[in-house]
Amino acid sequence: MDTSNFYDRVFVLGSGFSRSFCKALPTLKDINTLIPEGIPDEFPHFKEYCIRFLGLCNGQKEYLNIESLATSILSARIFPGERERLYHASLRFELLRFIASVIGRNHPMEQSSSVVLKRFLQSCTNCPKDGERHTLILSFNYDTLIEELIDNDSELKNLWTVDYGVRIEPADRSSFREVRNHTVDLIKLHGSLNWYPIKGCDHELDIKNVCLVEPRDRSFPIYREDTPIYIPMAHAKESFLKGSLFNLLWSKAEFYLKNAKEITFLGYGFPSSDVNNLEFLLRHGDRIKNVVVFENEGNPNLERLSRLFGEKLVSMDACVYLSK
Repeated sequence: MDTSNFYDRVFVLGSGFSRSFCKALPTLKDINTLIPEGIPDEFPHFKEYCIRFLGLCNGQKEYLNIESLATSILSARIFPGERERLYHASLRFELLRFIASVIGRNHPMEQSSSVVLKRFLQSCTNCPKDGERHTLILSFNYDTLIEELIDNDSELKNLWTVDYGVRIEPADRSSFREVRNHTVDLIKLHGSLNWYPIKGCDHELDIKNVCLVEPRDRSFPIYREDTPIYIPMAHAKESFLKGSLFNLLWSKAEFYLKNAKEITFLGYGFPSSDVNNLEFLLRHGDRIKNVVVFENEGNPNLERLSRLFGEKLVSMDACVYLSK
């Protein structure tokens, strides 16, 4: 079998990875603290929905978390009439825009963290021109931390490009794209905040309907009010899996995980609520090298992961781990 199509190493990134390099990048816990009072007025239907829901729960905020809200809003399919259907469409739009706006704000990294991330990415770069693809990064995050580091580095942006595992053309199709010799192969399993549906496309997320939009692009003003393509933190994900985009990304991820020699998890906490991901990832347990999470001693999540992985578990900040 031709092994040139395989990756020797696969790094799987979770939200703890991004947070370790950029302390200001919000996590689920941070987003929950914004609900409902911290929801900006630009999302009036979503804010009113959360306030009303809180009233129904007699003010008990533990029921008002972003995962539950997203699951409820995204899973609704039956409406009494057209008015309710249109209202729910605005709720869905504002929910997705709210999450993207919180995570997608400019969160600069400290210089010391940038140095560690740059060194990590340098160790992950491939040279497809020479048939060399040794390292793949699989990410459950949709922030653009890696892309921004490359784009903001005067040296790297002329040498590297991000290979998303599928061909995503820039929104500005007339722009010149210089071919670069080195790639950071990054498959983003939940989408990315710099991917957008092409204007006029249908609702299914086919690869041909997806474009890349960066703030510096001429097309950015045209797309800045649109919703990026990402799967939110909810259990109702079926509507996002229609079309070829995510189906192909997950199929490629399965293939590369199955054929990798070693797999390392960085900042991914294996949440017990996400059974589909657990089954998808743990079937490759014989080749898992390390699972790096950062939890305080005695934390129930750390104890749960210790039982799951034993000596493979490393309780450490991902940035600290990679700087060693």
